[in-house]
Amino acid sequence: MKNFKNKLFLVLVLSFAIYVNAQDYLMTLNPTSLNFIDKNATEYKGEPLIKDKSFTYNYNGGEVFVTFKGDEHIEFHNNKQHFIKSKLFWVSKDLVYVTIEDYTLPNFPFKRGTKMKIEFTKVKDGFVEYKSTLGGRTWLGKMKESKLE
Repeated sequence: MKNFKNKLFLVLVLSFAIYVNAQDYLMTLNPTSLNFIDKNATEYKGEPLIKDKSFTYNYNGGEVFVTFKGDEHIEFHNNKQHFIKSKLFWVSKDLVYVTIEDYTLPNFPFKRGTKMKIEFTKVKDGFVEYKSTLGGRTWLGKMKESKLE
């Protein structure tokens, strides 16, 4: 039984490490062939799950501040010294395509026009869980709602 618990603990630790480092890993990818969008996607006319809200998540030892306002998405890094601005294209209540428009984040490996797919999988108690896909790779993430603007 002790051996089983040790193996289970090891699996949990490794799973957490992979979950936490997925976004860090994606920042190191070669940015070629990263643009994609479902050619048959049509704009969702209803109310999206995330609208006019702010969030935070941890990245590379720091807190990232994120806003979703109208059709714009902005991530502020390094105590708001750098940003990534993107346009949102909602295809359903919980699915959005994000297209990078501008950025000042140093060593950012993606070009303007790069698209990412985000599916919001859970919204509960001030937290939002999501699944992002970029360049054929998918990772899970979690953001905490923020009252800051």
